[in-house]
Amino acid sequence: MARWQRVGMVIPWIAGLLFMVISPLQGADERHLAPAFSDPNKTAQRSEEWQSRSIQHASWAEKADLALTLDQHQYGALNEVIQQFGQKNGWHIATREGNCGTSESMLDKKQVDIAGFCCPPATDDRLPGLKYHTLGIAALAILVHRDNQVKNMTEEEVRGVFSGKISNWSQLAGAGTGGVWDQPVRPVGRLHCATRPGHWRTILADENEFSSRLVEVGTIPDMIAAIATDPRTIGYEILWNMRRFDTKGLVRPVDIGGVSPEDDQAVATGLYPFYQVVNISTWEPDHLRNTKANRLIDHLKGQIPILKPLYKIVSQEWLRKNGWRFAEDELIGRP
Repeated sequence: MARWQRVGMVIPWIAGLLFMVISPLQGADERHLAPAFSDPNKTAQRSEEWQSRSIQHASWAEKADLALTLDQHQYGALNEVIQQFGQKNGWHIATREGNCGTSESMLDKKQVDIAGFCCPPATDDRLPGLKYHTLGIAALAILVHRDNQVKNMTEEEVRGVFSGKISNWSQLAGAGTGGVWDQPVRPVGRLHCATRPGHWRTILADENEFSSRLVEVGTIPDMIAAIATDPRTIGYEILWNMRRFDTKGLVRPVDIGGVSPEDDQAVATGLYPFYQVVNISTWEPDHLRNTKANRLIDHLKGQIPILKPLYKIVSQEWLRKNGWRFAEDELIGRP
């Protein structure tokens, strides 16, 4: 066989080998570059009888002009603004603090005009006639105890810590000696909204990827308390929740790749990698639409930049300017 023929046979073999070696690594990286967003064109299935049903407010909002259920971040950040807007317009607006599960349930029962989520909606949340509006995003900070020497971590180190591939603080790049560096890592996770994309999935794509050593907590105060009581611990939460539940100043964020979660510009451009989405929904069909709801949504969009210094929500306007992808009013992808 001629030499050039042998070379011709070897080159495709090498290319195929490189493809097999490189492709899984590329796939693994891409899996973590951005959270998944569900397809806005796919909706949950509901019967014709369900679709024809009108909104019937629950007892806590029986005489209200508008009924809203909001997740914990939204309730704290927006409730006062909502009530002021209602008073200005002579409306009675009933609000209830809950979580994404509460919002989904009340929407399915058609008990509220507006519902808030800390996540991009799952397909099951896309009920017929429902429209999602993204008010903005908030950095999901990686948190450690104040006495922890760690000031900066790479994305890979964060994922290694929460997946269990890194089990001791001494395994981090630039680790020192003594103190917490010689201690095992104690990862803490709040794996809420397991059926929805976003939030903690910006760290690891699936709950099964988290370490078997993960200490699971059910509430935000439990997350902050766990970190505040043990310098070996690492967890995550949005910055405003850290501040309101860490009353003694025992918890602090770490930089990721030299970028701080406090840097709003870095969050807006996607340079800071971990975040959760501030979504809110309204009804579109004529027999479900409440025009007051749409007026309120427009008002809230304008208030987000004003509220940013405290609640650290990067507005949808800022996201659009930095190339984040939207379907109408809903965020559906990173830049």
